[in-house]
Amino acid sequence: MSATPTAGYDAAQTRQQEDDLDRWRFAAEIVEVVLATPSDWSVRIGIFGKWGEGKSTVLRFAEQMLTEKKNIVFSFSPWAIQSWNDLWEDFGNRLLDALSAAKIPFDGTWKKSAKDSGKWLEAKGLGQIAETAAAFFGTGKLYNAAFGVLSRWLRYDGAQIRAIREKLQNRRLVVLIDDLDRCAPELLLQLLLSLRELLDLPGFTFLLAFDDEIVARALAEKNHAWVDGSNFLEKILDFRFHLPAVTEAQKERFISKAIGKYCPFVPNESAKEVQDLLPNNPRKLKALIRSLAALQPQIVRHDPDELNWVDMWLAQMLRLESYPFFERLLKGGTLDKEAGTLYQLLTAPSRNKLQDEGQDKNQSLKQLIKESGVENPEVVQRLIQLIEATRSRSSFKFRYIFELAMRPHAITWKEFRLLYATWATARRASVLADWTARHAVDRAVSRDDVDDELFEAIVVRRNERLSAAAESTSLQEHQSHSGEAGILLEMIEQYLLDLGKLTASRFRKLYGQASYWIGFRKNQNDKALRDQEETLLLKLLSSAPPTLSTELLEVVSPQTWHADLDEGGARRQELREKCATIVAPKAAREAITFMTRDGGNQSLTERGRFSAVKSCLFLPDSLIWKTPLRDELLESVRRGREDFVIYANVRAYFDLLIDGLEHGMDSIGRKEIAAVLANEAFVRCLWETVISRGIQYRMQINFLRARQSLINNGIPEAALALTEELQSRLKEEESRYAQQPPGAAASA
Repeated sequence: MSATPTAGYDAAQTRQQEDDLDRWRFAAEIVEVVLATPSDWSVRIGIFGKWGEGKSTVLRFAEQMLTEKKNIVFSFSPWAIQSWNDLWEDFGNRLLDALSAAKIPFDGTWKKSAKDSGKWLEAKGLGQIAETAAAFFGTGKLYNAAFGVLSRWLRYDGAQIRAIREKLQNRRLVVLIDDLDRCAPELLLQLLLSLRELLDLPGFTFLLAFDDEIVARALAEKNHAWVDGSNFLEKILDFRFHLPAVTEAQKERFISKAIGKYCPFVPNESAKEVQDLLPNNPRKLKALIRSLAALQPQIVRHDPDELNWVDMWLAQMLRLESYPFFERLLKGGTLDKEAGTLYQLLTAPSRNKLQDEGQDKNQSLKQLIKESGVENPEVVQRLIQLIEATRSRSSFKFRYIFELAMRPHAITWKEFRLLYATWATARRASVLADWTARHAVDRAVSRDDVDDELFEAIVVRRNERLSAAAESTSLQEHQSHSGEAGILLEMIEQYLLDLGKLTASRFRKLYGQASYWIGFRKNQNDKALRDQEETLLLKLLSSAPPTLSTELLEVVSPQTWHADLDEGGARRQELREKCATIVAPKAAREAITFMTRDGGNQSLTERGRFSAVKSCLFLPDSLIWKTPLRDELLESVRRGREDFVIYANVRAYFDLLIDGLEHGMDSIGRKEIAAVLANEAFVRCLWETVISRGIQYRMQINFLRARQSLINNGIPEAALALTEELQSRLKEEESRYAQQPPGAAASA
């Protein structure tokens, strides 16, 4: 009796109708050899193939054919068994089940003897591995416990074999042994020897399916005299059959049927575009189809024109070969650097040079593969092949498709299109709020992700409409596209204002879009759109909370602009000034509040951060120094004499100013810092606060040096009064300086 066939995506095929790789014909050839062997002979047949090439399917097919011919067939899989005694007890049990099903009488008393022998060996600590048993019995042949009893029971000239032969007549007893290459090395050698020497029984046929290279290596490791192990296999096996490689026609037929069965949503034609890249291993082909089938819930979220199926196949094949590498590929700009536009830009100018110098164009790719932990040379070459195909065959959507395989986006264009259609009928912010909340729950994603992707979708869609309007040939077409752009701007307004979703990054995208199209105002519709965009930008800035104002000022600050050569340059400057007029006062007040926050001004020491705050506090032409806001700053500085948090911030502010006199600060030069410190009233207030608390001895010299820098910058000494401790330290330093020899003093 055979084991019950398993069902599932990766189960071996059991019906001829399912055979797309001609394994049925291959199995038939093996069965012909079995049936052609004299019925009183024993035969051992090896079926060789790599992992996943269909060895189990061949065994299933052979089982059907042999069973139909009334042969007794049963399966025996030793790979999961770790004990020699358990292995032969399992073999014996399966044999008895098969004999019982065939109504062949047998003596079952051997089972009790086997169990008793096994228990005795285990009690002595000798029953776990084959070598222990061999040493115990003093023989190179394993003659222990279940195996010993079984081999005596199945003696060549014994009663049980005669009974089996008499019942079988011209039929055979066939044992199917699968996955021998996964068998424990301790059992493999002796199992093969047993098949050759102790189970060489009349009428018995053994079909052994395994990877001959793996088994040969394992055998060679056990006995180096066999060199590569193949010599030993020649002694054991009577016939050897190698699974033929999958042909392109077979692969195409296999994929076509698998798509129809498991993922009919995949266009059949798309597979033909990557036919040369599809894996040849049937199990990998099945895994590839499964990975596509698993994407169905994501596929149905998209309109057909959102997906590029060549990208989809490439992404799934890369992911199938190495998930760690695929994961690394999607970090940051790595994918674009290795396969996208950035790769083309980096390699195109130097392509001839690389060829001339013999450099490896895939050097960085190989390093990335190595860092991902891929060591198998075949997998490395496969990954390189797939990346090179991505470079030449992928579309501009390939990153989106690659991400779909890892972490699907929160919103697709199909979902946005349906939302837009619903919202457009009512144009209420509540529609957007309800949809985003519901969609986050339905998709099991965070509300923040939905918010970010929804805004991105609106802006991108609006840019598409603006581009379409600019390229329109008819007035009616222009009005249609520009009209939708206006409606989308209304959607943005509700989203950012009514729902309170305004952030600096979202404002930057909208501001950048408005600045890009600002020169398009010849048509009345275009001019209306420009006015609508400007009105919304100013409204957003007016309603923005103070805590956001400094980030918004960074968006519209002059440093973000380059000289404009087109006709929109003047209008961009005008828009920037209008925006700055609204947000700059709020940002200046927010910069002053840094004095009151724990660690506020200390955070300004980090280069490249808080550029707007630094501009307000350190540039002489900022509103703080040109308006009454200066008095608010001075008042905050004075409060540091009683409030320690403010005092710490004033100290940090003071240190930054002094350091800026020598080195500047980010994009702020030394001259600007010097201009701020030329304000005597401000410096006096600042100095009085920083010296209002006791200063430890080691730090006093820093204060004296800072004071001298201020004096050198034009501040009168009288404005920089010294405390008693600083006066004492100054005298100490002057005395020490006076006692030094002239040369040492000059050197110091």
